[in-house]
Amino acid sequence: MELFTEGKIKFFAENKQTRDSKVFFNPMRDFDRDLNVIFINALGKHELRGIDLFGGSGVRGLRLASETNAFNLMRINDLKTSAIISKNVKLNTSKLKSKIDVTSFDATDIYSSKEGYDYLDIDPFGSPVRYLLQAMPKVRYGGVMALTATDGAALYGKATRAGTLKYGAKSFKTSYFNEVGLRILIKRTEEIANMYDRSVTPLFFDVRRHYLRVYFRAGKADARRKLGYIYQCTSCPNRSLMHSDHCEFCGEKNIEIGPLWLGRLFERDLVKTMYNLAQDERVKRYLQTMKGESDAVSYYTTAELASYLKSKEKSVDAYGTKTVLNDKGFRSEREFKDMLEEYRKLE
Repeated sequence: MELFTEGKIKFFAENKQTRDSKVFFNPMRDFDRDLNVIFINALGKHELRGIDLFGGSGVRGLRLASETNAFNLMRINDLKTSAIISKNVKLNTSKLKSKIDVTSFDATDIYSSKEGYDYLDIDPFGSPVRYLLQAMPKVRYGGVMALTATDGAALYGKATRAGTLKYGAKSFKTSYFNEVGLRILIKRTEEIANMYDRSVTPLFFDVRRHYLRVYFRAGKADARRKLGYIYQCTSCPNRSLMHSDHCEFCGEKNIEIGPLWLGRLFERDLVKTMYNLAQDERVKRYLQTMKGESDAVSYYTTAELASYLKSKEKSVDAYGTKTVLNDKGFRSEREFKDMLEEYRKLE
């Protein structure tokens, strides 16, 4: 066991990211937890009841309880590690701004609880779907659910059978695979919310190589939700949201990806508030790009266009609206043929 420092807290944990770790802790997700703190502060809410269903070392819950003024109760739960969480709570007592309640129940048992939460965090090892079914009705209307998936193979098109079984959608390996995975995760969350006559609205996301994380606001059911498909050409980079068996640009076969979420991925005004609160330069760069990002579905990369045109790759700074999902990625509302023509003209 090692002593770590992150944000304002110190805590004991193991630097191991395996299912059989005694105290699961991933130091590479400090950026994700930095964003989590800023997100909660940007909401501007107080007197919240929160729960982290998979507390691990307790680092996330402890940071939220010490670096925000949002909570009057933060419950940190973990079936295996409640003893070390309690130890870490005592280590940071002087820094905590809310009451901490450490529990050790199985995450699926939350369904039997009579308590509701304004903030509910599900960050398991693998897919969050099985826990969503139990936890969804415990999020109060207007409350926030933070959701993490670490089974990228199922969401990114590398394990299509697992993706179909877990998420009820067909993925495909594309240049924008992480957005496909993100939109499938949101779609599945929306479907589960509908089972309880609810809906969820994505407020913010953070997608890295090993995880996808989305923050949702829980609300009443809404029949106007935007679910659908992306039709990706198997020969060229062109894709469309309109049903078509063949590419309208080159005539080759399209593959149907989805169903997935086609609505907005984040709330722009909230991201602007987060940017104004941020101090760390790495965080500010991420939020600066996101707040200027287009709402177009999917993105292209300069690498794929250069490869298709067999030309020198252009700088992403000279073309389109950049996306946080790929350093070479940009969004465009234009048709593919018009976009290619403009790309050719760039020096």
